[in-house]
Amino acid sequence: MSLLSTAIFVVHVAFLVQKFSYLLLPYGPAADIPPGRGPHLGPRADPSNVSLRLSNKKLTKIYERVDEGKDPLVIKPETVILNNEGKIFVLSENGSLVTVVDIQETDQPFISTAKAIEVAHLGTGRPLSGKFHQDGCLYFVDVIMGLARICLDGIMNSERIPHVELLASRVQLDDGSYSPINYADDVDVGPKTGHIYFTDASNARSDRDVRTGIYDIMYGSKVEGIRMNLSGRLLRYKPETGEVDVLITDLAFANGVAVDKDETYVLCVSTFDRAVFKYHLDGEKAGQVERLLDQFPGVLDGIDCSFQTGKCYVAIPSTVSAPLVALMKLPPFLSKLVRTLLLMLPRNATPAAEPFGGFAEIDPGASNSPASIIRVFQDPDGRDIDFITGVTEFGGKVYLGSLHGNFIGVYDLALIPSF
Repeated sequence: MSLLSTAIFVVHVAFLVQKFSYLLLPYGPAADIPPGRGPHLGPRADPSNVSLRLSNKKLTKIYERVDEGKDPLVIKPETVILNNEGKIFVLSENGSLVTVVDIQETDQPFISTAKAIEVAHLGTGRPLSGKFHQDGCLYFVDVIMGLARICLDGIMNSERIPHVELLASRVQLDDGSYSPINYADDVDVGPKTGHIYFTDASNARSDRDVRTGIYDIMYGSKVEGIRMNLSGRLLRYKPETGEVDVLITDLAFANGVAVDKDETYVLCVSTFDRAVFKYHLDGEKAGQVERLLDQFPGVLDGIDCSFQTGKCYVAIPSTVSAPLVALMKLPPFLSKLVRTLLLMLPRNATPAAEPFGGFAEIDPGASNSPASIIRVFQDPDGRDIDFITGVTEFGGKVYLGSLHGNFIGVYDLALIPSF
């Protein structure tokens, strides 16, 4: 092929790529990774740490007892929700709000079963997380809808059908324009003001798998992990006015949210930074953001804080594979090129997470003491529990949700010696 023919061929290919880029790259090309950002920064998991195995007698798994001829209700619960009385709820993959009752032990050690009851169907989207408000309503986030609520007072023991109220599906920006909430991910309630703090993980909207009818939320997170365009945000909704404002921007898949007991700050997880950020709500630092902790042995997901002890718990669904670390460490131009090519692959050809399950206990720090990672609990090869996405502390126990299993994990902190 002559030089002229080669040049013409390259020009034609470039034209076709540009012309049909919306088909090849529906979420856009990969972005440059700023210094100090990205999943390649941080330690590897310790394979000798098996503290989250059933054999350690601290973890219990609760499975649903499904009646013959009935479909299961507890399906890939991302996060476990508890009300003030300790009643357990989950948000199921099929869009249902489900309560779990009548927990019974089985012949298998540390395996229990429970009856699941559908409280309400929340719509056609994919609800991920929720928290009960002082007003008795459950505020929840749905990947497709945004922020919503359902009020259950007087509903649980009656024939009245609860209704879902959509609260926020977009944010008004300073210039008056509106920005859609494309991937509402996690939520917490301010104990003092009643304000709702929630995350918009990414501008990569999840789509529905035509074969199953289920929204493919995992692919949306993979897209953000590969392209790293830092489109995640921490948002705040004020029930008294209906206003939504933006607290933090430029997060690498904004995920878990947790407010402290005095509502002086809110913690927010940036999944693909392996980091927890802190937004100050009160005091001299009000409005400031700091990178609180980032030396975790994997990417992060949900977060929750105990109002009794002040400690917080962060989900670690997976480690970061060696190939991904190597990819992120390539020269910037080459890394961006290879990551863009990965985004062109069919979704079933994108890299899968390595089997792993874990969560960390952290001290968020105070004015006279720095934040620290206290300890990490993990199942290094995901043998007993894998891909932990949600952590909810209640009564000295951490309730674990997972997108890779149809069960609820319960880790008893009271059985763990202090170290």
